[in-house]
Amino acid sequence: MRPPRLVCLGNITSDDIVLPDGTTKRRAGGGDALYAGFAARAIEPTAEIVAPIGHDLPETTLARLRERGFSLAGLPARARPTLHVAVEYLPDGERAWTFHHTEEDFLDLSPLPADIPDAYRSAEAFLILAMSLQATEALAGHLAPLPGLVALDPQQDYIPGNEDRVRAVLGRLDVFLPSAVEVRRLTGSTDWPAAARQLAALGPRLVVVKLGAAGCFIHDARSGRDLTVPAFPTAPVDTTGAGDSFSGAFMAALVGAPDDLEGAAHAGAAAASFTIADYGTAGIMAADPAAIRDRWLEDRKETR
Repeated sequence: MRPPRLVCLGNITSDDIVLPDGTTKRRAGGGDALYAGFAARAIEPTAEIVAPIGHDLPETTLARLRERGFSLAGLPARARPTLHVAVEYLPDGERAWTFHHTEEDFLDLSPLPADIPDAYRSAEAFLILAMSLQATEALAGHLAPLPGLVALDPQQDYIPGNEDRVRAVLGRLDVFLPSAVEVRRLTGSTDWPAAARQLAALGPRLVVVKLGAAGCFIHDARSGRDLTVPAFPTAPVDTTGAGDSFSGAFMAALVGAPDDLEGAAHAGAAAASFTIADYGTAGIMAADPAAIRDRWLEDRKETR
């Protein structure tokens, strides 16, 4: 097994999805580790996942991971059921989350430093996904001294009341990938250039604000450069996990070409477009990696 260039750390869940029109999909495969990991591996074939798994995780999920070439070394088994999450999409674009598990379950099924295989520690980048804030803090503190880049795609629900803790985590990051909602909760602003600079001042050299169908806004604190990259035009079925897939593919492309921010954003947009084409993780897990790469290159060429 080649050492991974990128490691995605997150959760694997079972999701109930309720769309604004009332359409409901129950027990869809979910979890940011799968959305990000499958997207990342389409761009960087050595990408790996670290995500504790519940005792009742369907064998079909493990089979799909094996088929795509993932090692299972980063999937420690826990004596708890798989995390069960309900997400309701509201007419105003916000999401309401209901967690059918305890905080103890959430922490135990979030990755901690001890779960990272030794072979993964030399990775060029680590992507910390939405999970327990306590686990996020532990991972950021553990990974920051390592040579690899440290990136965070946060969870919007842990921000209110914990703003200072989240800002402290930003001081340990190289890349921050928040959604528009998360930026508003941290800065109170929808002026993306100003908000991105405010967040970059806390530590990360790259701030990538994910704007859904409007694409993304990127601020590079090293050069002072700003750029906006559009989303890939796709009729969405279910947008759950689109941001995670964007982040996974973005970071995978970034390790391959660290100065090509526009290319990384187009990789993220291409991966997200496959995610939103089906419910839960079905779209990104079924997508042919070659098709994702082709769409990435096509999207990049058309917008130049």
